[in-house]
Parts: sequence; C-alpha cells; structure tokens
Amino acid sequence: MTAPSRDPLIRIATPEDARAIAQVHVASWRESYDGLVPEPMLATLSVEAREHSWRAMLADLAASGHTAILVAEDDGAIVGFAACGRQREAGLAAQGYAAEIGSIYVLQRCQRRQLGTRLMHAAFGALAEAGFEGASLWVLRDNAPARHFYERLGGNLIGQKADQRGSVVLPEVAYGWRDLGVING
Repeated sequence: MTAPSRDPLIRIATPEDARAIAQVHVASWRESYDGLVPEPMLATLSVEAREHSWRAMLADLAASGHTAILVAEDDGAIVGFAACGRQREAGLAAQGYAAEIGSIYVLQRCQRRQLGTRLMHAAFGALAEAGFEGASLWVLRDNAPARHFYERLGGNLIGQKADQRGSVVLPEVAYGWRDLGVING
C-alpha cells in the first residue's frame, strides 16, 4: 500500500525552477490551445527557449516587471505556475487595474483540484502585499474552460484585443478584479 500524496504546495519560484516551469508552460500551451491556435505555432514551442526566458525573469523579478512567480508542486514536481506584476496595458491601468496576472497554467492532469484557484489566491495576495489594488488578465476569447474559471472566480469582462503573433491573430478578452481581497472560489 502506498502512502497518500501530500496536498499540493504553492510556493514562490526560484531560478532553479526555470526548466520545470518551461516544461509546464510548453505542455500546457499544447494541451490548452490545441484547436485554438494554429498547429505550427504549437509545434515550434521550445522548452529550451522558455527556460531561458523564465531563468532571466526569476533572476531579476523587478527588471522583468514581475512581483511574484509562483509554482504549484504535487509530489515534488511542478505542475502549474502563475506570474504576476505591474500592468503592461496602459488602457487597463487607466481603468484601475494596476496589476496583472501575466500567465497562469496548470497541467490538464492536475486541473479540477483547486490548484488554479490556489495560484490565483497566492498571486492576488502577492500583488496586494506589493500595494496593488486591482488586477486583470488576458485569455484567448475562444478558450471557454479558462473563461469559465475566471468568471467563477469573480472576474468581470473588461476588454478585448487582437494579439498579433507573427502572421497569426489571436482574439483575446480581458478579465478584471477591482479588489484583490475579493476572489470567489
């Protein structure tokens, strides 16, 4: 008989986590965006390139505009992450959303276990501790499961844009939370 696994852990990421975060980043994109973005875009994703980016961000959070990068660990393996920091979109900042969740991903096999909710709570806590009052995030317009998740957490639809990535245009919508202390879930 094997011992039950511990509850998944949410913690601050370290530079040593860069490769694991990159692996989750690439795998989650391929799982979540299959059929939503062109296959060639998913095929060109590189763990090595993502690792380089994450290592640089983790080495100097302030320079990258991040307040915190958090990971979700299950049985010692990173299975999700969230990155949050100052708002990059002037229009959303002008609406009172001074911070943003720049990315949040959980491997599909670990979804529906409250990891995404716990990562959002931890990210909002880090943002609030840094003095931010409102936050937003962008999600693909056609990503119905993610949109439902953000709506369930109390996010309000506050914007839309067409994200140009090379020759590909990805329609996105923004969700916002004015009070980081109030998140459903």
